Amino acid sequence: MQDKLEVHASLQGRRQALRRLALLSLVGLAAPAWAQSAVQADALWSQIHEATWIGEGRGTRVLYIFFDPNCPYCHQLYGMLRPFVGKGDVQLRWVVLGMLTPSSLPKAAAILQAANPLQAFHTNESDYDFAANGQPGGGITPATTITPKAREDLARNLAIYRAHKLFGVPVLLWRTSGGHASLLVGVPSDAELTGIIESSR
Repeated sequence: MQDKLEVHASLQGRRQALRRLALLSLVGLAAPAWAQSAVQADALWSQIHEATWIGEGRGTRVLYIFFDPNCPYCHQLYGMLRPFVGKGDVQLRWVVLGMLTPSSLPKAAAILQAANPLQAFHTNESDYDFAANGQPGGGITPATTITPKAREDLARNLAIYRAHKLFGVPVLLWRTSGGHASLLVGVPSDAELTGIIESSR
């Protein structure tokens, strides 16, 4: 019994440590921070086609989301977006990064290398903080080997992210009916998220 309590305490401690690390990495990003200029958003939009993403849903209203498998705010946004999947002509394009913690990269690789990346992504989120191997954060088992293609895809995604001086995750990118792109860093409110979906074209 004592051993089980110690193991439980150890797991709890690791989860709390990850959350503290993620929070330090994402200071102030629980509330959204809008891009300072449309120029930044348009520049990112012009390059986003080079990114490797995981598609969810079909539609002409496209929303790109940069995320890390271990990011608690990304996990929160994932849950907020569930009601929009398959509705309102919305397509979500999840751009995976592996940057927050040491296990982020192998978890990101495990998602991309899976036979069904979307299903692997769902596993990561549905089992968030409940991984079978006791690792905190995203629930997917980290890849033990990263293929050259996955490494290249993840490096390209991170290079795009850094080239546009983004900070923290999640990052949302969409194009409006006016023809310009918009950018948001952090988790929007429910009302803001609905507005983003409705304004996307």
